[in-house]
Amino acid sequence: MNKPLGLNLPTNQSPLMKGMDTTHQLNALVLNIANHIETKQLKSLPLISLAPLTVRLPSSGAAVIFRFGCVVLFASTEDDRKWLLELLTPACSGMIEGFAEESLLIVIDPEHEEGPDGDDIYLHAPDLDRIKIVAEILAKSNQIDFLESRISSEFDKIEPLALDLADDGAFSINTRNLMKTVGTMLLAEQRMANRGDVTDRFNSLLTNPGLQLLHARLEDEYELTERSLQIEAKLAAIGRTASTLLETIRYTSSHKVEIYILVLIFIELLLSVYGYFFH
Repeated sequence: MNKPLGLNLPTNQSPLMKGMDTTHQLNALVLNIANHIETKQLKSLPLISLAPLTVRLPSSGAAVIFRFGCVVLFASTEDDRKWLLELLTPACSGMIEGFAEESLLIVIDPEHEEGPDGDDIYLHAPDLDRIKIVAEILAKSNQIDFLESRISSEFDKIEPLALDLADDGAFSINTRNLMKTVGTMLLAEQRMANRGDVTDRFNSLLTNPGLQLLHARLEDEYELTERSLQIEAKLAAIGRTASTLLETIRYTSSHKVEIYILVLIFIELLLSVYGYFFH
């Protein structure tokens, strides 16, 4: 059974009221605050649900917290946000300075088709299952945005090196910078794994199969699967390029060592000859 969240709605607009013929709006705020949130440390918060972790905000709104570092707040105030971030900080690792945030409008209208419409998302009621589906879609989309930005910048750095190598068989790069690129790629892969498969179906769909259309429309609107595959393809390309460049550097270094050894042997021979004839 769907549980109404009581998102600070007027009494005559309660999601349990039959024949609701008016609309109501509530804000959704997506925050990408850390690399990881240890949700097991947050059991003391006023819980609404455990999967995913959903808590009630002081102003009667709700927040859905994800281990991969994203938080989605519904019907929240600035005080709610400060309250929650203060409580979340001890459970966070890899806090993101100047973290990304995104806001949009949720419109509650039982007469409108559920799903995205323009810049807004329409729901028939603000019950728990619907809120969790919207939260997971928004959080995963925000996480993919973050990864796309990080990977694109690294991809732009490494692509010219591959072109140089293809043109004349040589390239110039600081090995330290190349290792940083490899590290960024590994972190991105880790965050992709922590984020979970975007094609996973949520528990709320198992308990309420009537929401599958809402989920499908949201997933299609935010193109989660397509964008995730693009990230994986870029990661694979960066990985192959970085591996090739590292092997080239290692080969070049070993080749230089061989030249140095030959030069030293030659110098030693010259010194030997000099000593033989002039001493």
